[in-house]
Formats: sequence, structure tokens, C-alpha cells
Amino acid sequence: MRKFLSCAFAAVAVTAALVTLPTGTAAAQSTACSTAVDLINAAIAAAPGGNLDDAGQKDLANKLLAVPASGADKDAITLFARSLLDDNVTDMGAATAKFNTACA
Repeated sequence: MRKFLSCAFAAVAVTAALVTLPTGTAAAQSTACSTAVDLINAAIAAAPGGNLDDAGQKDLANKLLAVPASGADKDAITLFARSLLDDNVTDMGAATAKFNTACA
């Protein structure tokens, strides 16, 4: 539960970025990023009160690590997933920022 707000923030930030970004000239979101966003949103929606417990964080991280991605998308998704698994990470800010940069 120590990181649930950051996960919720990531999902909201990614969704908000997708809704507000201009269309047409912007590059389309990759399949990997779309899948990762869907997994994050589903995990938060399924969690009681939107709060991921340790088991939920581990489950989400394992699902994110299984997403077939490459390049910057893979780096961002992997960093986010590993941050969820790392008990020493108390602030998901850097991982969320990298994820939002690569996937939004």
C-alpha cells in the first residue's frame, strides 16, 4: 500500500495525457504502452478503494514485465514494474515520469 497513490497518479496522468494530447501530428501510442496503461487501470479498478496492496503491486509488476515492448517503451515499463517490486522505493515519481514520457 505504500505506493498506491503513485500508481493511481500514473494511471490518471497517462489517461489525462491521452485525452488532452492533440491528435494527428502526434505519434500513436504503442501497443505495449496501451497494454501497460490498461493493466495499470485494471489493477487500480480491481483494488479495494483503488489501493494496491503488496500482492496487487507484485501481480501488476509481473503483468507489466510480461508486456512485449522494445526501446524506450520497454525501459519505462520495466522501470515502473521494478519500482513496484522494490521495497526500497517509496516514491514512484521518477518511474511514473519516465512512464508518462515514453507512453503518453
